[in-house]
Amino acid sequence: MRRQTSPGGLIPEQIWDTDDIPQRELINGCPSGSAMPLVWAHAEYVKLARSIEEGRVFDMPPQTVKRYIDRHATSPFATWRFNNKSRAIPQGKKLRIETAARPVVHWSCDDWKSSQDVSGVDTTIGMWVVDLATDLLPTGAKVRFTVYWPDSGRWEGTDFSVCIGRSQ
Repeated sequence: MRRQTSPGGLIPEQIWDTDDIPQRELINGCPSGSAMPLVWAHAEYVKLARSIEEGRVFDMPPQTVKRYIDRHATSPFATWRFNNKSRAIPQGKKLRIETAARPVVHWSCDDWKSSQDVSGVDTTIGMWVVDLATDLLPTGAKVRFTVYWPDSGRWEGTDFSVCIGRSQ
């Protein structure tokens, strides 16, 4: 990393680390169109150097270690998005559907013998979420759902399926 800094010792966000391509302004050891300097790049370098010196990861706050390593805390949700359509989720998780517009999710866990509608909640960061109570469903259960878009007054026109606890 030290060899890839600027003459003044600044660390770029991204460096070109192979043969020069001067016609594209890509020079080994120089920024590859990224920002320089970035304070976080310097901070990460210092943390890396300290970790190597101490022989252990330096930046491990005790609260984070306790929560995620000692207690093995995990999210109660399994996420489904239009750009990441999960086909299966672990048993015991709630299915969280994330959308970019206000949805109403029409869903069933008994092959449409019965169904429920759940309105989306605005996260205020350009995303809506709908949490389906799938955490008590048994392994092998299938959740089927579709989406109604109230702002445009239209249905998605597709039924989606998510299996609980195993892949299809």
